[in-house]
Amino acid sequence: MSQLAGFTATGEDNHLVCRLKKSLYGLKQTPRMWYQKFDSHIRQLGYNRLDSGPCMYVWQLADESRIYLILYVDDILIAGSNQVEIGKLKRSLHAKFTMKELRQARHILGMRIERNRTTKTLRLSQSDYICKRFNMENAKLAPTPLLTSIRLSDRDSPANDKERELNGKIPYASAVGSIMYAMVATRPDLAYVVGVVSRYMSNPGKKHWEAVKHIL
Repeated sequence: MSQLAGFTATGEDNHLVCRLKKSLYGLKQTPRMWYQKFDSHIRQLGYNRLDSGPCMYVWQLADESRIYLILYVDDILIAGSNQVEIGKLKRSLHAKFTMKELRQARHILGMRIERNRTTKTLRLSQSDYICKRFNMENAKLAPTPLLTSIRLSDRDSPANDKERELNGKIPYASAVGSIMYAMVATRPDLAYVVGVVSRYMSNPGKKHWEAVKHIL
């Protein structure tokens, strides 16, 4: 039995069976092992995992206030009104994991967080994630996601190889996917139009692309 680069190996007739002793980046089991380690630690601190979201934890304090912790792979967002308890949580996480604190959150997962302390409001925006990505930040604003006069159908799809080649350069699928992410995260009002334009992902035409740009 020999120790080789984090593996324990046993050999007979040149046949080796290796047992992984550490989780390494790039391996399939790494995310699961990391999540299990973090989940175990945060539960020991008294936080409860929500059934509706396995990566969201909450701790209710004696004064009925709450501290929320949201985990996305190795990005952590903490929200709450009790700064003392938040400080304790941060120190505990720093003691357990190698971490870098980015102070007040302004961006997370393609969403911009805007606070107004005076009016006590919080706003989420994905315009940077979507509009700048497709060079639509200076486009004229539209009152509705899709005009009632627009009627899309398969007849608007390319009819020959030349048209398909030209339309193949359009980032249709990427744009629809980005809008779909916005629909899930911050813009549920786009659900209907996303369902309409996503029907033509396999063979989009010019009219379909115009509709997507109108949504953007």
